[in-house]
Formats: sequence, C-alpha cells, structure tokens
Amino acid sequence: MERWEREGRAVVHKKILCINIMRYLAMRGLKKSDLAAKADVSISYISDVTNAKGNPSLETMVAIADALEVPLVALLETPPVGTDNWDASLTESLLKDDAKLGLPPGFRRVSGIVTEHQAFQIAKWHKSAHDRLKTKQ
Repeated sequence: MERWEREGRAVVHKKILCINIMRYLAMRGLKKSDLAAKADVSISYISDVTNAKGNPSLETMVAIADALEVPLVALLETPPVGTDNWDASLTESLLKDDAKLGLPPGFRRVSGIVTEHQAFQIAKWHKSAHDRLKTKQ
C-alpha cells in the first residue's frame, strides 16, 4: 500500500474517532472540559483530537473511552450515516478496506444503533458469519 493511501485511511479513522467522541459527549451531556478532566489530559489535547488534528496513543484512547464509559471499540466503529457529516462515500471507503483485508464477497461490515433484542440477534449472526469464514480458510 502506498503512503498516500495509508495517510488517507488514517484521516478517515481520525474522523471516525472524533465523530464518535463528540456523539458520546452529546449523549452524556458532557463538555470537552469534563472529558479532559476525567481522562486526565489537557482540554487543548481533547480539542485537537475532536478536530481530527491529534494523534492519540492507544493509552489515551483507552482513557477517553473509560471517561465516556464506553468500550474502546465504540470509539473506533463507523458511525451511522448522517452523523456529523459522515456520509456514504466515507463508509464505502471503509468497505474497500475490508476487501483489501480479505473480507470475501458476500460479507460486509456494518455499524448501527439497534435495540437490545436486535443486538442479541446481531451477535448470533456475527458468530455464525465468523464460523463460516473459518471454514472457508
């Protein structure tokens, strides 16, 4: 993979992180200053991260996730289309990444907000899809 492709993907992933942090701040009624205090980082650093300018370490991302009381993976999942200017073209670029990583035709990564019952059903489908992928290898 060429450097410009990696850098482009990094920009997309930074945008995912920043959108998700802002979504969880809004859901919890918190301000950036609240997050900074809870995550033990400066407000200017939180501002950089939420403007997709910062490059947080894994340790810092864990601290932010803990402060927002969400699993780290929730900050890295593709936000729903329509969230803070997140659009289908950005989602499509991630799907192309899935194909490059070996996700076979007929399988697709998705992200969405669902009810608890729907999440239970999706977890069962997820396990089934993983089992099928293992048998194809």
